[in-house]
Parts: sequence; C-alpha cells; structure tokens
Amino acid sequence: MSLWARVRSWTQAILRRSRINDEMDAELRFHIEAYAEDLVRGGVPNAEARRRARLEFGGIDRTKEECREARGVNLLDALLQDVRYALRTLGKSPGFTAIAVGTLALAIGVNTAIFSVVYAVLLKPLPYGHPQQLVTVFETNPQQDIKEDGVSYPNYEEWRAQNHVFSELAGITAHELTLTGRGEPSTVKIVAATPEFFALLEAKPLLGRTFLSEDGRQGAPPVVILSENLWRARFEANPRIIGQSITLDKRPFTVIGVMPSDFRSPFFDERKDIWIPLVQDPLFSTFMARRDGHFLPVMGRLKPGVTVAQAQAEMDAICARLGKEFPAENAGWTVRIVPLLQESVGNVKAALLVLLGCVGLVLLIACANIANLLLTRATSRAKEMAVRIALGAGRARIVRQLLTESAVLGILGCASGICLAYWGVRGLTAMIPPGLPRAQEIRVDAWVMGFALLLSVAASLIFGLAPAFFAADSDLQVTLREGSGRSNQNLGRQRARNFLAVTEIALAMILLVAAGLLVRSFLALTAVSPGFDVQHVLKTDVSLPQFEYSTPQQWAAFSDQLLARIQAEPGLQDSAVAAPLPLADGNVNLGFEIEGIPPVSKGTPRAADYVAVSPGYFHVMGIALLRGRNFAQEDSISAPRVTLISEAFAQHYFPNQNPVGKRLVFAFPPHEGIPREIVGVVGDVRDIALHEEPGAMMYVPFAQAPFWGADIREDYIERLERGGSDSPGCGCH
Repeated sequence: MSLWARVRSWTQAILRRSRINDEMDAELRFHIEAYAEDLVRGGVPNAEARRRARLEFGGIDRTKEECREARGVNLLDALLQDVRYALRTLGKSPGFTAIAVGTLALAIGVNTAIFSVVYAVLLKPLPYGHPQQLVTVFETNPQQDIKEDGVSYPNYEEWRAQNHVFSELAGITAHELTLTGRGEPSTVKIVAATPEFFALLEAKPLLGRTFLSEDGRQGAPPVVILSENLWRARFEANPRIIGQSITLDKRPFTVIGVMPSDFRSPFFDERKDIWIPLVQDPLFSTFMARRDGHFLPVMGRLKPGVTVAQAQAEMDAICARLGKEFPAENAGWTVRIVPLLQESVGNVKAALLVLLGCVGLVLLIACANIANLLLTRATSRAKEMAVRIALGAGRARIVRQLLTESAVLGILGCASGICLAYWGVRGLTAMIPPGLPRAQEIRVDAWVMGFALLLSVAASLIFGLAPAFFAADSDLQVTLREGSGRSNQNLGRQRARNFLAVTEIALAMILLVAAGLLVRSFLALTAVSPGFDVQHVLKTDVSLPQFEYSTPQQWAAFSDQLLARIQAEPGLQDSAVAAPLPLADGNVNLGFEIEGIPPVSKGTPRAADYVAVSPGYFHVMGIALLRGRNFAQEDSISAPRVTLISEAFAQHYFPNQNPVGKRLVFAFPPHEGIPREIVGVVGDVRDIALHEEPGAMMYVPFAQAPFWGADIREDYIERLERGGSDSPGCGCH
C-alpha cells in the first residue's frame, strides 16, 4: 500500500469514528430527554426529572464509553488517551519512574545480552545453505572407549563410493603454514579440504571460484583460496589477485578465489586465512595411505528426505563390510552421525541454559520489586481511583489504565535495556573464552531485540496485574469515607506486598546459592594440580616450512639449533621442545604392545597418550622422576630406542612390578616395530582436561621420533635487578 493510500485510509477511519461519536452523542441525548419528559408527565418537576434521567443513564460520558466498548469503536483514541495520562502520571513521580525503569532496564539488559549468546550459539541456524541437512560423521571404537575420532582417508573414499544417503561428503583438517614473499614472513591459518567442501556447504566465493574435482587429484597444480581479511590485509584487496602466485612454506600456489569475511569452516570457529586442497597439504602425505590413521574430520549433506537414523543404518552396514574386508585396521570401528549444529554447539548447551535461567530469576526479582512499588503507589492513589469510579469509570477501565502505565514502564525499560545489552554484548564477547563455538556470531540483531520487546511485555503483565486488580477492587464508599486510613483493602495490599517481598528474598537466595556453588566449583577446579608447574613457564609455537624441512632429521637438527640459541638468552633457566603439550594441544593416543606379553585382541589394543620431548622437558615442566632416569643428550637418533612412562601407565600395565627395563613396541611414528626400553617412570599429568583423571602416558626423545611442528617451553627467572617485572619472552617463526 502506498503512503498516500495509507494516509487516506487513516483519514477515513478518523472521520468515521468522529461521525460515530456524534451519532452516539445525539442518540444518547435524545433518550435522556425522552425519559425526562416521561417523568415530567408523571408529575416530577422538570429539574428533578432531568437529574433522574442523567442518573438513570449513568452520565453521558460513562454511557458513551460503555457503548463504544460494546461496539468496539474508538479503541485507538482510548489507547492514546491512556498513554498520555500514563506519561503525565509517571512524569509527576520522577523518582519512582527512574527506579522502576532502571531496575527493569538492568534486568532486561542482562537477559537480552545472555539471550544473544544463547541465540547465536544454540538457536541460530548455521550460515550455510539448507543447514538442517548437514551432519558430521565420526569413526568410533567402543571397545577402546573412543567416542569420536577422525576418519582415515581410505575409509573416507570407501564411504563416498558406497553410500546412497549423502548427496556429498567432504573432509577437512587445519593447521598452519608460513606465507613468504609478501613482506615479513608470517604464519597463516589454513584449512586443507577435499574438493567437495565448498559445494557441500553451498558457499559462494567473493572472487574467482572454489575447488573443482581435478584440484583434488594427485599431481594437480597447487591452488589456494584466500579469505577476504587476508586478501585486504596482505594483498591490498587487489581485484586482479586471481591467477597470481603466492608462496606457502616455500612452495608456489596459484590463487583461484577469495571467500567472504563472514565465511567460517565447520569444526574451526576461529578465523582461517587460506584454504588449499587436501592433497596439497604437506602433512597429508604422512597419513594418506594409512587406513588406521584416524585424522580427518568429515561432514556430509543428507539427500532430501533422508533422516539421520536412515543414514546411520546405511553407514553401519558399510562399516561392517569394511571391518570384514580390512580386519587388521577396521575391526571394532563403527560410525557415529551427529547433526552439524549439535556438534558445533559441543558441551556448552547445558551451561548456557543454566546461565539463561539464572538471569531469568534476576528478571523475576525485578518484576517482584516493581510490583511491590506499584502496590505501595496504588495505596496512595486509592482515593484517586475511588473518585474515578464515582465519576463513572468502570473497573475494566481502571485495570486498563493501570496496565497501560505498566506497559509504558515496560517500554521505557525495554529501550534502556537494549542499550545496556549492546554494551553488555561487547563486554561478553571480550571475556568469552576462545573455546566457545560460534562466538563470532554473537550480536544484538532483530531477533534479539524482538526477544527484549517480548520480555518487556511479559514483565509489564507480571508486575502490573496485581496492583491493577487491587486498585479496581477497592470498596468505593469505604475508601472515600476512610481516606488513607487502614481498611480491609489496605490489609490486602499489605499481605500482597509481604508475599512479593518474600518471593524476592527466596529468588535472591536461589541465585546466591547458585553463585556460591559456581564459585566453589571454580575454586575446586583451580585447586586441581595439572601435574606440572604452571608458574614461570612460557609457551611459543613453532611452524616450519614443511617443503623445506621435510625429514625427521631436519626437524631434530632445527630443534637443537633453536634450543641452543634460546638457551643463550639472559634470564632463562631452561628450555625444551614437546609435541603435543598437555591441555593445550590435545593428545595423540597411540597403540603399543609389550614385548614378551602376547598381544590382546584386535578390538581392544593397548593404547596410551604419546608425547615426543627433548631432554630438558621434565625439568622445565616440574614433572617428578619417580624411578629410573630422564632422557639425556645421548638419546639420539643413532642410540638405542628408549621411552619413559607415567605412573598411571605403570600401575595399569605393570601392577606390582618394576617396569624399568621392560620394552614397548609402538605402532607409530618412525621406527615402528622397533622395541623401546623403558628407562624411567615420571609423575602423572592431566594432559586432556583438568576435570579428567590422569591417563596412561608414554614419552619418547624428540631426537628419536621428532614431530613436524612443536612447542617450546621456557622456564625463566625474573630479573630482580630490573625490579622483577621484566620477564623475557620468545617468539619463533
């Protein structure tokens, strides 16, 4: 409808209401005059007859209002009148209005800010085409208590070829590479994906194209897709970037596209700079041919009409066939399919809902507080309500007016609360831990503002109903006669105020107990010892160009040179290399056998967490040596293979025995099948999470089995001569 048509419609409605008012007024006066004339003919004096006629009809204004309500006309005029009166009334009590609006604004602001987090993380659809069809596909091994693991690449290819429930499957993994040739060398976060990745997500590039099937073939020319942020920051948003070459880990890649800044890869919420085909990933070749290398996160898009249960049933059948065909690698492994949104949320759903419930209690406390204030205010306005009723106002009219005042308070509180929510969301996003999924999507948008408006309407009804009904149920004669003295109505209001006060205290106690339990849990968590010293220890990530440093010997040589240069820095007590680090880098669960003891069945192999460390690692981390010896510089690549185990490992696999001197055979990495002698037992470390008990761990010298990429740990001494505040750090690229 055009603006002119709307104006004409409004004008006609106003004229129609005006005509109805005039007609009602004329008709009412006609009936009053007719009734008065009947009374005069019956012998009643003229003045008395007119007075009785007006009383009989209840007054012109009251009768007109009842007629309007019966006929449903002039509702807009009545509403505007109520709003104007509410604004005038609230304006006469600025202190009460400020307290009520401020209390409500704080409650609505907190609830809106928390809801913005809940909505972005739990409720908002994923930013991909047809997100309800997207699922994640894991390999699991119940016998090994592995609930979710990556997929081996050979199994992934079998799944793609044999399934009939997915329109597409794609695998991705992520790590870092070094970008050179564009100013200072820098580390960039990359996603290595199969060619189907972007088509599966129905993602469109900002410039150029996405991957094609030929980009995923062995020997294909290396190609790369840039993120918009990297394109603008390092390539000056050059529109002719397509077709140009960039250098990653000293290898040229041709740019074929640019993805928009709001695109995020599933599984990896943090910003990613670059996407490359999986076959071009330097780390991929290590695991590509291994059917027992479960490293690849896989997602799929269900065909239209296919349910998760149907997909699960078919994938179970495929897994069973693969288990029979490749029993050595696939025995005991199954598949688990989870909707992508559910997997993206992770385990934060319960915590966020509890938090939303807590701030909901804050809103109820605010509503009870404002209702108490309104009841107190209604007592002082009792005579005003009685006079209005005496002049002809119906009880419904009184309730409507008071609810309108509550609604005005609610709207003012909503507007102020939304402003507070904007600031609150900024503070929340700054304090949110990095692990929260979809944190970059948290904002106050139209849905969140709609929630705030709905919240204000609900709050207005909650705190406005009781005062409105108490005011409307006042006894007219008692109120006018007793004024502000005590009456049954005053006692009723007092009981209601007492009930609301008790409710506020009860809700506040619930919140206080919840806060106390939260603080107690936090203190208990911080009191948990991780098994290593967390004081005076620094961590530095190292990323090596994989195409230049491609052999374990080169990695080991680099780590030796790096540690030697770091050790020369003043203020450092010791340094070491380790991969992976506890709590920071996840874990590598590695199968092994004990020499001289028959292997267990294929479905339940022995396994423990595996770490490669340099000799100074245990001293730097403060991990105690319980038996035997630590690693030494003599444990080189040419020396006999050795290993250290944790106390939990020793208790589980060597109960009531001295494990020193026993030999283990690892399934991976270098020199698999070669026995390693246990030379010592060290203290337990919580390497996965603080709330999980330490598990079995085994350590090998980094020189004998180096990983590509590692972390440097530095134990430093504060420089007292500089006031104890200048703590040296280390950065390596």
